[in-house]
Amino acid sequence: MRYPASTSAAGLLPRLSGTEASSEQSAAPTTLIGIDELSRRLSLAKGTLYNWVYLRRIPFVKAGRCLRFDYDAVFQTLRQITINEAGKR
Repeated sequence: MRYPASTSAAGLLPRLSGTEASSEQSAAPTTLIGIDELSRRLSLAKGTLYNWVYLRRIPFVKAGRCLRFDYDAVFQTLRQITINEAGKR
């Protein structure tokens, strides 16, 4: 297993060296939004979104108690759900 050479200034994210760093830099940065913003963009109640997170129907990132979402990933996931699956528990 390869360990990172050092950590970033914030001390939270590892700083990659060599080819790992170049492959990481080529990826587009992802903007994460909170549940309030996602609720507003999708016109859904926050309770519905919390339920979908609990059921693991939508992708999310959890850091401690904070839920964050990649809007594009959530939107793509919701587009794949068919009418028959929408009411399934």
